[in-house]
Amino acid sequence: MSAVLVTGAAGKVAHMLRPGLTGLDVRAVDTREVTGWDGADTRTGDLADPAFTAAAVHGMDAVVHLAANPSPGASWDQLRRPNADAVVTLLDAAWAAGVSTVVLASSVHAMGGYVAEGLPAGTLVDPAWPVRPCCTYGAAKVFAEAYGRTVADGGGPAVLCLRLGGVVPRPADTGNLLGWLSPGDLRLLVRAALAADVRYGCYFGVSANTRGVFSYANATDELGYRPESDSEAYAGDVVPGDGGLCRWRDERVAVP
Repeated sequence: MSAVLVTGAAGKVAHMLRPGLTGLDVRAVDTREVTGWDGADTRTGDLADPAFTAAAVHGMDAVVHLAANPSPGASWDQLRRPNADAVVTLLDAAWAAGVSTVVLASSVHAMGGYVAEGLPAGTLVDPAWPVRPCCTYGAAKVFAEAYGRTVADGGGPAVLCLRLGGVVPRPADTGNLLGWLSPGDLRLLVRAALAADVRYGCYFGVSANTRGVFSYANATDELGYRPESDSEAYAGDVVPGDGGLCRWRDERVAVP
């Protein structure tokens, strides 16, 4: 495949991904003005608008869907249009346009309830376990995964759901050590997903973190993803914090 639509292209994650899309014909869209995508076809519009989305996916081989309200603390009213309605509109449009693959950005929050409950020492959250969101944002991501499955099973594009951890250049606090995804590993994971011969799957998007709590074993087995970064390299420099994980909002759980 060579023509790829990237949604949420004005966001921080998309800009970290951009160097990993070299050699592809990229169309980049967002609700805000898209900058920093030299050589790409940039467009501004709302993915919940069927007309805009149909035009955006036209002629594309694949979609990397990053657009969303990224706040774990957002209410359903704030999440519904960007995180649910837009997903349905995009997947339906991709199906109608004959897109072959959609790489759908989900989140570790879709399974964050296991972390909030507390895991036995040495246990990693398995992506094959039943979904267990830790917040409304996580529940919205679970919906996106489920709708993606109906599309893939129904004969639409292949849908690969990447449950991304904290994508930042380096861990900012102790919470980031558990679910960090380095920009370099983000690029490796997305390129692996775009090239994979998989009809549907859910994979944790995390680096090879010594203190990690999410298993990426199926991403290695099925996608060939082999992360190169480890948050432990920064463990001596970070301050206490939650890393954006809902787990740490429960005062009964101590920050490591």
